[in-house]
Amino acid sequence: MKSEYQNWIAENVTDTYGTCAEITLAMQEAFPWLARVRGHYYCHIWGERAHWWLMDGVEVVDPTATQFPSKGTGHYEEWIDGTPEPTGMCPNCGEHVYDGGTCCSEACGIAYAAYCCNPF
Repeated sequence: MKSEYQNWIAENVTDTYGTCAEITLAMQEAFPWLARVRGHYYCHIWGERAHWWLMDGVEVVDPTATQFPSKGTGHYEEWIDGTPEPTGMCPNCGEHVYDGGTCCSEACGIAYAAYCCNPF
C-alpha cells in the first residue's frame, strides 16, 4: 500500500470496528481517485463479513482492515448491484438466508425445528 495511504490511515483512523462505511467515505474525500467498494470480506478466522473498502486500480486499500483478526489478508468480493443480498445466516447449516427468512430451505427449517424440540 502506498505510504500516503498508510500515513492518512495512521493519522485519521483510531476506531475501526464497524466504521468501514464512514472511514472509506472520509478517505475517498482525501483521495478522490480511489474507488469505494461495497461487498464482503472473507476473514480466515471470522468468516464472511459485510464490508466497505477502496480500490486504487487493482490494489485494495482497506483503512479498517485491522478490525479483522486476519488484518486484511483474506479475500475481498465486491457486491454486484441487483444480486440478492443476504439478510442472515441459516442456524442449521450456516448458509445465507434471503428476504428475512429464518432458514435457507424448507429441509433446513425442518431439521432445525427437530433439533430445537429435541437437542439430545
